[in-house]
Amino acid sequence: MSTDDQPDPAADRGAQPHAADEASAPVQPEASAPVEPVVEIETSRDEVAVRRAPRFGAFLLVGGVVGALVALVLSLAFTPDPDRVAQDFTYNSGQVFGFLLLGGVAFGAALGALTALIVDRTLARRTTRVVVERDETHRVDD
Repeated sequence: MSTDDQPDPAADRGAQPHAADEASAPVQPEASAPVEPVVEIETSRDEVAVRRAPRFGAFLLVGGVVGALVALVLSLAFTPDPDRVAQDFTYNSGQVFGFLLLGGVAFGAALGALTALIVDRTLARRTTRVVVERDETHRVDD
């Protein structure tokens, strides 16, 4: 067998870099000299109104839950006489609770919304004006 038939092992491994490869390789900066970016800071001042506001969803939810509890108490407090239920056409306690639940949740949510509006109007009187300073940092490109 001649040496021309054997593959070149250095070519497979890429052991010898060419001079053109070295010239096109990116130049790595030295680790001892870090370059800090140049930044520009813009400061602006605005006058804003600061006030507290209630969470209307929480007031609606609490009002609905209170309405449901009132419906439960009313339906259990005024249970019909079992003898009368058998004789007359009346509603059982589960049906009464369902009817009162519909009205109680709606009425409770409405009262919760009204309460939230009153609290919102009360807190609106305590609005204060403050000056806000905002800094924006931008990198300056050379």
